[in-house]
Amino acid sequence: MEAVRSFRLVWLLLVGAAARAAGREVCLGTDMKLALPSSLENHYEMLRLLYTGCQVIHGNLEITHLQGTPDLSFLQGIVEVQGYVLIAHVSVAEIPLTNLRIIRGGRLYNSSYALAVLENTGIKELQLRSLTEILLGGVYILGNPQLCYPQQINWIDVLGKQQRNKEMKLTHLQPAAPYCQPCPAACGSRGCWGRTADDCQTLTHVQCMSGCQYCKGPQASDCCHDQCAAGCSGPKNSDCLACHNFNDSGTCKESCPLVMLYDIKTHQLIPNPNKKFIFGIICVKQCPYNFLTTYSACTRVCPKGNQEVITIHPDGKEMQKCEQCEGECPEVCYGLGMGNLQGVSAVNSSNIGFFQGCKKIYGSLAFLPQSFKADPLTNLTSLQAADLEVFRTLEEITGYLYIDAWPENSGDLGVFENLKVIRGRMLYKGVYLLGIQSLQIESLGLRSLRSVSGGLVLVHNNSRLCYTSSLPWSSLLYLSQEPNLISNNNRDPQACEADGHVCDPLCKNGSCWGPGPSQCVSCVSYQRGKECVKECNIRNGLVREFSDDLSCVPCHPECRPVNGSESCSGPGPDQCVECLHFQDGDVCVERCPSGVKEDQHTVWKYSNESGHCIPCPNNCSVSCPLDERGCPIHQKAGHIEQYCLIDAWRP
Repeated sequence: MEAVRSFRLVWLLLVGAAARAAGREVCLGTDMKLALPSSLENHYEMLRLLYTGCQVIHGNLEITHLQGTPDLSFLQGIVEVQGYVLIAHVSVAEIPLTNLRIIRGGRLYNSSYALAVLENTGIKELQLRSLTEILLGGVYILGNPQLCYPQQINWIDVLGKQQRNKEMKLTHLQPAAPYCQPCPAACGSRGCWGRTADDCQTLTHVQCMSGCQYCKGPQASDCCHDQCAAGCSGPKNSDCLACHNFNDSGTCKESCPLVMLYDIKTHQLIPNPNKKFIFGIICVKQCPYNFLTTYSACTRVCPKGNQEVITIHPDGKEMQKCEQCEGECPEVCYGLGMGNLQGVSAVNSSNIGFFQGCKKIYGSLAFLPQSFKADPLTNLTSLQAADLEVFRTLEEITGYLYIDAWPENSGDLGVFENLKVIRGRMLYKGVYLLGIQSLQIESLGLRSLRSVSGGLVLVHNNSRLCYTSSLPWSSLLYLSQEPNLISNNNRDPQACEADGHVCDPLCKNGSCWGPGPSQCVSCVSYQRGKECVKECNIRNGLVREFSDDLSCVPCHPECRPVNGSESCSGPGPDQCVECLHFQDGDVCVERCPSGVKEDQHTVWKYSNESGHCIPCPNNCSVSCPLDERGCPIHQKAGHIEQYCLIDAWRP
C-alpha cells in the first residue's frame, strides 16, 4: 500500500505541476552521451540543478563524469525515465536511484540499450531496488571492476514482454566482480540489487498466472489491469504502479479524454468539457509553459501545415498554440535543427545568409570553433565579425543560443542587442538554453534580453568577462523556474571594479549588461529610448519631452519649446502647450488647411495675426483663384455672379 500511496502522490504532483505550467516534478532529460560540455565541477552542478525535486524525466537520464564523494541524494526522487539511463565514467561508490521504477526506452543508447552502465571504476552496487520494468531496449553492463549483483537479477522479468517475444539477446552483462557477497537470505530465489534485504528484486512478470501480463503475486486474483506497467497493488487501472500508455489523474488509460465527443442524438461532434491534452504520458488540462498546444497534445514544434500563434492575455500571460494555416503557411526563418537547417550543428558562412532580416528564428543558434575556420575541402570561408551583423534585427529564438567561439576583436555580443526572448524549446545537448563559454568578450551586451526558459544558463570560462555578477538572472527566468544558472571562472569582479568595468551610476541596483547608460537592466530615474538619463527634457533642451511612467517621450514636432515650463502633456499635436507654427482648433499644424478634401466638401482656412486657422468666407471645389490670404476669390462675369462652383459655405 505504501507503494500505491507513493505512486498516487507522484502523479498528483505531476498533474498539478502541468496545470501550473510545468513545475520541477517533470524534468527534461539530456542528450550528451559521453560528452563533457563544460568542466567536471560544472557537470555535477548541472545534474544537481536539473534533477533536484524531479520525479519523471522526459528524455534520457545520463549520469556521467562524477568523481569524489558528491551528494547525489537528489537522484532518489526519480521514479520514471522516458528515454534511456546511462551511468558511465563514474568513480563514486553508489548511484542512489532507489525509487526508479520504470525505464520506457523511448530513446535508446547507441540505438539499442535502455540501461547502459559503462566504465565506472568505483560503483559497487546499482541500487535499482524499485526497477521492475524496461518497456523497450536492452541492458549493457561492461567495464565496472567493482560492481556486484547485476548477474543475480532476473532480467527476463525486468525486460518482460519484449524479452519473451523476441529471440534477440537483450542483455550484455560483465562477469561479477571478485569477492561479491551472495544475495541476502531474505531474497530467497529472487535476485538482488545490493547486500541488504531491502535490495531484493521485486518480480512482476515471471510469477504471474497464465494470461496475466503483470501481477503482484502468483494467484489469479493478483493480476494487474491491462493498462498497468511495472506492477500493481490491485486489479483496477487506478492500482497501477506505472501506466503502460497514459495517466489521467492517477488512472491508467489507453488514451487521454478526447477534445470532441460524438452526440448520438444530433449525430454531431460537440466539445468535450473534460478534454485533456497529451503531455508525454500524462493527460493535462493545460499545456505547460513554453509548450505549444495543438488539437490534442503539447508539442515543441507545430506540425506541418500549422503555424505558431502567441496571444497575450490581459494578465500578461502568454498562450502559445498551433493553428492550421489558411492555404500555404507564411515563410519563417528557420534556425539549427529546423526546416532547411535540420541536421546542421553550427552557424557558418554557408548558412548565415538565411538569417538576414529575421526577427524570430524557429530553431537554435550555435557558434562553435569551426564556425570561424575556413575549410578548403568544402570551399567554406570563415565567419567574420561583419557577417554577424545580420542578427541585429533578431528579437526571439524558440530554441537555444550557444556560443563557444566568437571573433577575438569583438568585445561583446552586441549583435544580439535586440534579442528579447530565448524560449528553450530545444536545448543544447538537452541541457543549455543559453551557453556562453571560453570567449574573450568583456561584456555580454544583451541589453534587451527579458525572458529565458526551459533549461540551464551557462556563463563559464570567459577570462575577460565583467558585469555578470550584477545581473538579476532570477527575474529573467520564467516564474515557475528556479534560477538555474552556472556562472564561474569568469573575470574576478574585484579585478573588474579595479579597472573601472562597473555599471553606470544611472543603472538601477547596479545591474547592467555592459558599460554605459545604454546597457542598464533598468534605470534609477528615467529612460530615453534604450538609454538611462538623469531627467527628461521637460523644461529645457532642444527637443522637449514629457514623462510617461519614467520614460522620456518627445513632444510632437509642432509643439513650441516653452522656456522654463512644460511644452506638452503628451505625444500628440493636440497636447501642446503652445504651437510652433499654427493652431487649427485644438491641434497644432505646420500650415492651415488650404483646399484640403474633407468628407463631402473642401476646407479652406487662413491664419490670423495670432496664428489661429480661421475658415475662409468662401469655399470652392474646382479651379479656384486665391487671394493673398490663400482663400478662394469671389468672382463676377458680366451681370451673372460666378463663384467658381461656390458652395456659399460660411463658418
